[in-house]
Amino acid sequence: MAHLSDSAAQRAAEAVIVERLGDLLDVKLIAGGRVSVGGGASVEVDARSDESGVFVEAYARQGRLKGAQLKKVGQDILKLALLRRLPQYVDARIIIAFASPEAHDSIRGWLARAAEEFGVELMTVDIPADVREQITEAQQRQVMVNLTVDEALALEDE
Repeated sequence: MAHLSDSAAQRAAEAVIVERLGDLLDVKLIAGGRVSVGGGASVEVDARSDESGVFVEAYARQGRLKGAQLKKVGQDILKLALLRRLPQYVDARIIIAFASPEAHDSIRGWLARAAEEFGVELMTVDIPADVREQITEAQQRQVMVNLTVDEALALEDE
């Protein structure tokens, strides 16, 4: 049995999101990895095109984003904006792809304004129902990570 906090379903779904986004854009996207931003620093991206004309961050979350998840989106907007400031990527397309309209619609206020100002596209990508179900099941398990000690021990006894 997977650990309650295991995020394998989300990681697998991110690959599906990237594949679907590539199809939608008619661009071959590859696993992103590290991209140098100068000064000995680098950033990690979920995916990019072969010629680095597209950089992508993918979010598998189903439903509204919550506190730390919104903070992560803010960090990704900043990271992608930094990439765009580099001369070799000034014309790059930078995208945050969501697998849920509710997650996408969570980006409001100053986060939405920052994405707009920095040219970060916020897109929703349709994923297969079975992948959506696997993510939802994983999210439900992960909520259980915050059980009390007694609740966790009771689950182990089952």
